[in-house]
Amino acid sequence: DSVFGLIFMADTVMGQRSSASIGESTRGVWQDAEIRFDLSSSDLKLRRGEHEIDTINSVEDTKGNNGDRGVMIVTNLRVIWITAKKKARANLSIGWGCVQNINIKMVSSKLRGDTQAVFMMTKYNGQRFEFIFTSLVRYSPRIFTTIQSVYKAYDTSRFYRELKLRAAIVRDQELVLLPGEKMYDKISGVWNLATDQGNLGTMVVTNVRVVWYAALAESFNVSIPYIQIRGVTLRKSKFGKALVMDTFRGGQHSRSVPNLMVEHQQRSASCRCERM
Repeated sequence: DSVFGLIFMADTVMGQRSSASIGESTRGVWQDAEIRFDLSSSDLKLRRGEHEIDTINSVEDTKGNNGDRGVMIVTNLRVIWITAKKKARANLSIGWGCVQNINIKMVSSKLRGDTQAVFMMTKYNGQRFEFIFTSLVRYSPRIFTTIQSVYKAYDTSRFYRELKLRAAIVRDQELVLLPGEKMYDKISGVWNLATDQGNLGTMVVTNVRVVWYAALAESFNVSIPYIQIRGVTLRKSKFGKALVMDTFRGGQHSRSVPNLMVEHQQRSASCRCERM
């Protein structure tokens, strides 16, 4: 019998560097994955699927533009700050995927003096950035509650969007489903030849992602959301006919992805793990 396989590959083609960004992601959606400064008007517009959650007037970018009053737009993908100065182009876009920590601390503002501000610690393209935003409206906790609640919602839903390796997603050889996730198929006999001996495991297909985990060590696994799949093609391989799923590679989501071959019952199959 012929072997029908399933291979996951990492895309090595990086997007061209933009003058308005520190680096580029090859994902179709860059808004939550990048930090950009001095964006064009088109990049400031909300993309399809991006929703404005709150608009907060009178916000100071205390670290980068201390003394400048601006407007903050909080969406489900990023935080946008735009200066209120008519002839100035100063603005920035911080993707939620770049945010590592959010704190509230005291700061010295040119417009408010000593007051509380939001500190956002971020990392993008191997560099760390600190952003400080101060609300110029006295006794208003709105900026604190909005940013903290939206970031929490984004952070707790990463498995729907991001490729994960060796994550805590399997318990007693069963995939722990996410809220709203439904299992479509469960395929045993999937070999991962990251080592010479190989690892036998199980593949699970859901409405959100494709998951593989080892039979003897369930912590050895990979979770690939469909949003991370760039394309699907059929090709010949040395193992036989294979369905190739090409995943995005770029931004902070860059990972090495195992190549898997599905073994159906008596059919032989194999897999190898490569760093692309």
